[in-house]
Amino acid sequence: MTLFDAQVGARLRVIQIAGGRGVRARLFAMGLNPGDYIRIIQIAPFRGTFFIENLSNGSKFAIGRGIARKIIVEYA
Repeated sequence: MTLFDAQVGARLRVIQIAGGRGVRARLFAMGLNPGDYIRIIQIAPFRGTFFIENLSNGSKFAIGRGIARKIIVEYA
């Protein structure tokens, strides 16, 4: 399942980042790596961004819906 399809507030584990080299580099720079546990804090209304908390390192960041479709996750 992708991050785009996950429920708000659920604990998730990142399995894979299916995007290209640029997407992977951007997410790695933000501290998101395969194997990390994350949680969707909030989804902005009107097709807005996803606010994510990385439970593995404590960082918080926002990503767009297109990138959220490229992050493969599973419920933890």
